Amino acid sequence: MSKIKYKHILYTTELSENWKEVFSHAVGIAEQYKAKLTFLYVLNTQLIDLLTFDVGLERFPSIDKKFTEAKDFTANVRKQITKKITRAFGKDFIKDINILVERGSPVKIILNVAEEKKCDLIVIGFKGEATLKNATIGSTVNKVLQKSKLPVLVIHNI
Repeated sequence: MSKIKYKHILYTTELSENWKEVFSHAVGIAEQYKAKLTFLYVLNTQLIDLLTFDVGLERFPSIDKKFTEAKDFTANVRKQITKKITRAFGKDFIKDINILVERGSPVKIILNVAEEKKCDLIVIGFKGEATLKNATIGSTVNKVLQKSKLPVLVIHNI
């Protein structure tokens, strides 16, 4: 059996209150394997995308303004995430992390980014109560587990 070697780890989060603890696991694994680390935050815009493209609202002039505002909002979110990571882990730490903020369906984006970046592990957090008898996990985590071709490490935190 060959030895497992991670070269690129994708950490994805909704920035829940325990994101730092879950991110610490991804950081630890990345450090242990000297792997690249990508931090992914997905703005769930499924409903907006549905209304815009499937219903045809992109034809209205006000939609162009909304797209510009969305780009600005995405850039602002990336800056906020950079600040959060810097506060939690230090200024020098941030230079080694690729921070991505994407818009769309979280499951699709997570799987696409993992493939595009050639990641070999996805780390994702799950908050909430779960028991062995009735284990239910969030729909995004569950779908990523079902659809991913890569190993997925789910960190449960209550």
